[in-house]
Amino acid sequence: MNITLIGTGAIYSKYNNACTLINDDILIDVPNGILKTLLRNNHIPEKIDKILITHLHGDHTADIPFLLMYLYKNKKVERNTYIIGPKGIENKVKQLCQIYHYHFLEKIDSYIQYRELKPNEILENTYKIQSFPVLHGKEKPAYGYIIDDKLGLTGDCAFCEGVQTIVKNSEITIADCSRIQGDESHMGIDNLSFLAKEYHKTLIATHMKDETREELENLKIANILVKEDGYKFEL
Repeated sequence: MNITLIGTGAIYSKYNNACTLINDDILIDVPNGILKTLLRNNHIPEKIDKILITHLHGDHTADIPFLLMYLYKNKKVERNTYIIGPKGIENKVKQLCQIYHYHFLEKIDSYIQYRELKPNEILENTYKIQSFPVLHGKEKPAYGYIIDDKLGLTGDCAFCEGVQTIVKNSEITIADCSRIQGDESHMGIDNLSFLAKEYHKTLIATHMKDETREELENLKIANILVKEDGYKFEL
């Protein structure tokens, strides 16, 4: 499994919003500006046929219409694009296209397959994707995921049972670390420090504010990695 951190920042950051690419064909979250980032860094968006969404906030979904438009203008429609996420993802995509005044969706709708996952559901196709409900303020549902029993992704979330399950059962976890001190919506350095010590697992911080990134880099906590946008690794 080849993994690229397309974005590691929060919305209030000079870094791209949190976004991860796996094996060039599955994109986790599609925040604003990500299509241009993929192209600028010589990724091939045409290879993406699965879009996995953690929750429906705009900084995780805003570029979906642009990505879909690009995909279907730059490749022959040879296979479906699967958009996978929590309940409401289909309506979210259609609403975004309407808001952006993009009316192409009806032309390609038959090639888009939506899959709205239930909590703790396992989806097995090219990948094994397990969904875990996590706490993210008042946003419901919000999911974290484990992919192929290896890679954990918490999505945006507070410290909760779902996060602990993801970290415990993954080889490595890409984990929300927006805050210095965690709150009801996002984890902080304190939460990641506990997880790394409790489960003896490696965590890669993401969705970081710039001040959180700076503090993490200064602390150099064992088993917590702070990486730039574009970082690549294998599992």
